[in-house]
Order: sequence, then C-alpha cells, then structure tokens
Amino acid sequence: MKKMFKKFTILILPALLSSCGSIKIPEVNLPSLSGEYRELSTAPQGASLYQCEKNKKFYLKALEGGKEMWIIFPNREFGLKQVDALKNTYTNESTTLEINDPETFIKEGDVLTYQKCQIQKLK
Repeated sequence: MKKMFKKFTILILPALLSSCGSIKIPEVNLPSLSGEYRELSTAPQGASLYQCEKNKKFYLKALEGGKEMWIIFPNREFGLKQVDALKNTYTNESTTLEINDPETFIKEGDVLTYQKCQIQKLK
C-alpha cells in the first residue's frame, strides 16, 4: 500500500504543482499607478488669474457682460459692480477694483491692498 501511495504521489505531485502556476492574477490598471494622470486646474472656470506685487494673487471673473466682476481671493470672494462713469472701475463701496492693463489694483477703503497686478495665462 505504501509503494502504491508513493507512486501515486510521484505521478500526481507534478500535476498539482503545475496547476498552481496557472492561477492568473487580475490586472489592475489605475492611472495614478501607471503615471498616466493629469493635474486638475484649481482655477475657477472662466476666471482670469492676476499676479500682484509681494507674490499676492487673485482670480477675476466677469459677470453680466462685464458690468460686474467677481473677485476670488484664496480665503474669500465677493462681487463688485461697475462704476457708471468709469468703464474699468468696479466697487461695492468698501472695495474698489481698477483694471488698467498692464497694472491693475485693488483698494480696500483708502489702502492699496493689491497693487501692480498683471494678468497671467492659465496653464
């Protein structure tokens, strides 16, 4: 009986071992693991980036055909209405934006908080 078991084991063992090698692991294709990814833009859609003195920046988005501007700072955002008499000036009575290419500025009260701002191309 032992000899028959040994012969059986010798014949079956290679077949059992080779079947382990045929197990297929499913392929996982994640873009982040394969390096095929693209960085998403953090810019608000339809907004322009302005880079200012002292490395300050903000986004500006025109609304209602340019009669209102939406200012987007890193920590807050709000709208400004166009001053009727001045085409490139927008205000909400506490903040004033004056767009003068190549230098745009923002005044909060009487203080220039963002100055020498220039529009930048978004990537």
